[in-house]
Amino acid sequence: MLQILADRGPSPAFPPASSSIPKPARTTPLVGPLLPPRTAVFLEGLVGSAHYRVVDGCVATAQTLSDGRRQIIDLIGPGRLIGLGLSEHIRYSAETLGFTRLEAVTMSQSDRELALGQMLERSQGLVMLLGRKTAPERVAFALLDLARQFGRPAREKRRGAITFHLYPTRGDLADWLGLTVETVSRCFTRLKKAGLIDLERGDLVTVLDPQQLSGLAAGDRPLSH
Repeated sequence: MLQILADRGPSPAFPPASSSIPKPARTTPLVGPLLPPRTAVFLEGLVGSAHYRVVDGCVATAQTLSDGRRQIIDLIGPGRLIGLGLSEHIRYSAETLGFTRLEAVTMSQSDRELALGQMLERSQGLVMLLGRKTAPERVAFALLDLARQFGRPAREKRRGAITFHLYPTRGDLADWLGLTVETVSRCFTRLKKAGLIDLERGDLVTVLDPQQLSGLAAGDRPLSH
């Protein structure tokens, strides 16, 4: 049974998200219950935690300062693992960002080491993202990462377009990318005006030109005004 702790109110610099995640040696025979958005799976400082695989939905891992400021470490989609750590205490919290289903997994030592290495890669990518990239580059990179994790071919759009449900709010993205909510919103507007993305209902994003968006994320092309 999943040990969900609490239900809380609202509160590639990255390598590919899911293609090389190792499969655990065993999984529980039953997948856990469907968790509502903003459910705390576990809290920062917990002594040990089960390892979970995301089956459906999205989980944010984060660390929080004493004054309430939050840094989202990663946004984790289907097929990826949470609950990994290098010490006795879990150094981050995990919270669902949409209706999410998890399964508890048991990993071999070699699989665990591989998964930890991949988690470290993404953490190092986040350091580069926050330290060297401009705001439009950060938002472009985030959209590409989310498209890899959650995307599907877009219907009735241009060839190669990818559509995905945007689980994080603008505030979540700001806490992930080290930006303000206003800056994230302005970047979305500029990306839409440039014809790189389309937005529907605020939570359905279509990457219209992945190649051009990748160029922007890599710093190889500017974002036109």
